[in-house]
Amino acid sequence: MSKKFAEKSQRDLADIDGEVLQGHTSEEFKIAIIGCGAAGVATLLAFLEYLPTKFNQKITITIFEKGPAFGPGFAYQCDNNELLMNMVSSTTSIFPNQKGDFWNWMLEKGCHIGGQQILSKSGVAPDRYISRQFFGAYLKSQFEHGISSLEKLGVEIELINLEVTNACVLGDNSFNVTFGKGFLRHFNCVILCVGNTAPKDIFNLGEKSQYINNPYPVNRYLQLIKSNDCVGIIGGQLTAADIAVVLANQGHKGPINFFTRDLYFPLTRCPIGKYDLQYLTHINLEILKSKNRNGISLRQIMRLARKEFLAAGITWNKFFKPSTKQYSSWVRSLLEDDEDFSCWQNLAIATDDVIGDYWNALSDIEKHLFMNKFHRLWSAKRVPLPVHTVFKLYSLFSLGILRHYPHLKGIDASVKNQFSVTLGNSKHPTLTNKVYCDWIINASGPSREISRVDSVLIKNLLESGLILRNPHGGIMLDYESSRIKNNINRELNNFYAIGHLTSGTYYFVSSLDMVSLRARGVVRHLTESLSYDSNPQRCISDFLYRGEYAS
Repeated sequence: MSKKFAEKSQRDLADIDGEVLQGHTSEEFKIAIIGCGAAGVATLLAFLEYLPTKFNQKITITIFEKGPAFGPGFAYQCDNNELLMNMVSSTTSIFPNQKGDFWNWMLEKGCHIGGQQILSKSGVAPDRYISRQFFGAYLKSQFEHGISSLEKLGVEIELINLEVTNACVLGDNSFNVTFGKGFLRHFNCVILCVGNTAPKDIFNLGEKSQYINNPYPVNRYLQLIKSNDCVGIIGGQLTAADIAVVLANQGHKGPINFFTRDLYFPLTRCPIGKYDLQYLTHINLEILKSKNRNGISLRQIMRLARKEFLAAGITWNKFFKPSTKQYSSWVRSLLEDDEDFSCWQNLAIATDDVIGDYWNALSDIEKHLFMNKFHRLWSAKRVPLPVHTVFKLYSLFSLGILRHYPHLKGIDASVKNQFSVTLGNSKHPTLTNKVYCDWIINASGPSREISRVDSVLIKNLLESGLILRNPHGGIMLDYESSRIKNNINRELNNFYAIGHLTSGTYYFVSSLDMVSLRARGVVRHLTESLSYDSNPQRCISDFLYRGEYAS
């Protein structure tokens, strides 16, 4: 963050010293954004888009961030440079309809950050993959731009670099927010942008020495792993690949093992092209909903999906079957272009506009059926690996450093600093095999389940009943507005959530596009509900013009 904004953050911290509760007047509307990673930045920028040029209340936006920096958050923090985005530079952006925004920023500002020529150091090009921490620098820059622009409109921005631990709703639909060492602030609106939850501790390894449940940031534990240690990684997708590559780059010589339950392997990122949906459309969805008032069935969606796959030239049954190859052979086939997966990736990206609406139209029973039968298949294929990472995986497999073991059954940690990994046998279910590791790193991805999260805030909100667990992931929300529902299933005015907490309501929430889309939907809903002298129709027309749907 620039010196100006660092000083602003420190000044704000000084202002709250000794504070207990700050009141408000009817002429002032106070908004709290809790968390300032990609979702927080997208929310701030959405205010810049949707706040009218004239409004009749003073607006104050207070942004809380418990991490070291405002902007990059947890996902794009300063970490190992080998952790790459899985989108090329020219298609990466915090804005859902400005695909080239990062690249334009890089040309104008990025290569001059800190007086250094980052362009020459990182080798950035439109068709190359950038490090996640460099994208974090972009988020910081856009965050600062958003603050400056909003302040010119008369909006007051306050940065507080402390953890929010609780919130309670008052009788007049306003909120008290608790943060730091018992400080309290009063707000008219609270927006949760708290980021991803930690992976689920599948085998209850808890606080066992040399077990890493949350793999990021990798730099916090890499130096503790000895060069010849045997490292086991739970998972075989993008996060697992990241960890293996980073270990190899620091000169690791011991075995690195991927442990997975199945044989569903990731794809390689292909050049992105446009695909127009023919069957999985909003028109067909409305037809299904009109005929099924109690919710459409998964079977009905699958009929449309199979037709869509056929139209795109994809063989459904072959595509979603487990691999018949070993992981090492699979990686080699990706590099040799044995199969072209660009049709699938273009189709998958096109479904981002409709997948939430189709998911919302399913009954709870049908959603549960989808999660049991198709969720893991979809997830394994939906997030591809950068080509750069695939090359490194192939090298590690070829050198015999990296190995893959499917049919993971259990992990025992009864012996100090040693893990016994039990593997099944697909052909002989009664037979098992064991692999011993010095370290276990959980790379299974963020948990959709929030009942056992590490966040003090989420635990307190659950206990108080202010939020309610969604059985399909995250918390209960109103689909149209992203307003949070409490434990009596009542929507709370001016209380919103964006990001991973919304995964049970919207299903696919992981991409930057989806995070930005939801942020814009939240801010649009909030600003239209306030008594500003604005033109709501302009906002709605602009929203529809950009090809976006209910959020």
